[in-house]
Amino acid sequence: MARYFYISGIWVMAAVLGACTTPAPPTQTKPSKAPPSKTATSTGTIIHQLPNPVQQTDHRLLTLAVGSQQHFNLWFDAQQDPQVAIYQAYLGGQLSSDAVPPMRQLLTTARSWQSCGHAPYQVPPQHLWNNMLPTLRLYDELKKSNILPPNTEIRSVYRNPSLNACAGGAPASKHLNNSAIDIWVPDLAADSPELYQIQNKLCDYWLGHGERHAFGLGLYATGAIHLDTQGYRKWGAQFSEPTSSCRYSLAVPSSAPIAMADS
Repeated sequence: MARYFYISGIWVMAAVLGACTTPAPPTQTKPSKAPPSKTATSTGTIIHQLPNPVQQTDHRLLTLAVGSQQHFNLWFDAQQDPQVAIYQAYLGGQLSSDAVPPMRQLLTTARSWQSCGHAPYQVPPQHLWNNMLPTLRLYDELKKSNILPPNTEIRSVYRNPSLNACAGGAPASKHLNNSAIDIWVPDLAADSPELYQIQNKLCDYWLGHGERHAFGLGLYATGAIHLDTQGYRKWGAQFSEPTSSCRYSLAVPSSAPIAMADS
């Protein structure tokens, strides 16, 4: 039996999956440490400590990471939520087709969804849908301007109040009203020079064009980047303006007060 659903602008046929539960996160197989070998000599016994074997990752499990197409399909097949296609159609009617990210990214909730007992994906309430439009326009502009690389991905968007509180989000988090996205570049480590270059370009854009977009920019030590369009402000690892990587003495004009950081 086949089932059809609407993903990324097309109707897709997928085989009905036998299991409807959300898959566990990827795991690694940790091989046991080999015992040391011994060599007998005239002066005693020499023990040869063998090096630890390299841990092997089952790369097939990596496709089940939240935000992957397979993981999203598992969730969708279990939920069969018609609001997914309706929300996607709404965004497509308000934005250019290439400005609408894949729903497998745009519906992600919080990284701690599982420990908090919530779903990995959620369609936001309909009255909040329009809040996402200016943020997606900004995100699209940053990618088309080569400030963000093409492989940038969204990994956290709308959070309901219960999940936001459990995940440690700010009480006034912009994720609560569906106006914020947390993004990352999966190929780059948090301390990589390439990520620093991206952050510097974001800072330059924030300084020159951020006020026009009411651009809220958060740069975190994990490599995650927060974008919203709910106030011209910036913050860093400690969720405060002084810890922002964008260190410009005149970055924020006196007419633009520093707003509370988001998380």
